[in-house]
Amino acid sequence: MTLQTLEYVIEIARRKSFSQAARSLYMSQSALSAAVKDLEDELGIQIFIRTNKGVILTTEGEDCLTYAKDILARSNLLALRYRDQKIQLTSFSVSCQHLPYAVRAFETLAAELDPTGYDIAIRETATSRVLYDVSTERSELGILALYSNHISLMNKVFQNYNLEFKEVGRLKTYAFFRKDHPLAVHSSVTIDQLRDYPFVTYDQEDAAGYQTEEALLEVPMARQIRVSDRATKMLLLRNSDAFSIGVDLTNYNHDVYFSNKSTELIAVPIEDYKEPIITGYVCRRDHPVSEPGTSYLQYLEVQVKKIADSR
Repeated sequence: MTLQTLEYVIEIARRKSFSQAARSLYMSQSALSAAVKDLEDELGIQIFIRTNKGVILTTEGEDCLTYAKDILARSNLLALRYRDQKIQLTSFSVSCQHLPYAVRAFETLAAELDPTGYDIAIRETATSRVLYDVSTERSELGILALYSNHISLMNKVFQNYNLEFKEVGRLKTYAFFRKDHPLAVHSSVTIDQLRDYPFVTYDQEDAAGYQTEEALLEVPMARQIRVSDRATKMLLLRNSDAFSIGVDLTNYNHDVYFSNKSTELIAVPIEDYKEPIITGYVCRRDHPVSEPGTSYLQYLEVQVKKIADSR
């Protein structure tokens, strides 16, 4: 069986005639008939029935035609991907916690890649999944933000995954809430002040608390809302008195969640947190970073520096 023989079957079914199909395929009718007979013998079925008005498909033939079309369609997709390819597709993937600056760095990378072709991916997910993605080579890099008090614990986790963590910068912790929030009049806030409001935090999929990208709240919050994506988090903050904590200042967040000025978010320093959040990346030990990976890390450093310099 060959792809060419499957093309013969499709053309005969379309023309409903061996002779017409042979002419369109620029071959003799006898050669076409012999090719179809060989296929029928190989599959152990009869594909066509000849009549005075042409040919019709048998029940098995209709089933065979369906598979033939699917196989040829897939082979065409494969050809489109690789045939006559003039460049080597740029390939790169990164996993990260829910960190807007990591996404902005990725956006910069994508904008500067060769437009003729690339295959790249970014995955915002829980910390444990970031580590899993990098350790299993699903992603080349993993971008993390970790409370400095948790680094010693996380280093043990990195060793278990055969990963190494490299620092990019140190950032201050802020409380985020809408600009009309009751606490918006303060230049800084305390944890005690925040306790009166719902706390929106990322669900870490039952992982240890020290794996979060947010500074761990030592004081339990009476009202806590766990979310899995950034869009949901921003929606809750913009439309209620809920708050969240993080490091990425709204002044440098250009995504759609901050474009609505009537529900604009603001960032206010939290007095209780003197220790910084350390942001950096994990990669597999003794594994060189690719060219696009190196470019991405340069863009990441730029984004982190913008936030650090705004303090």
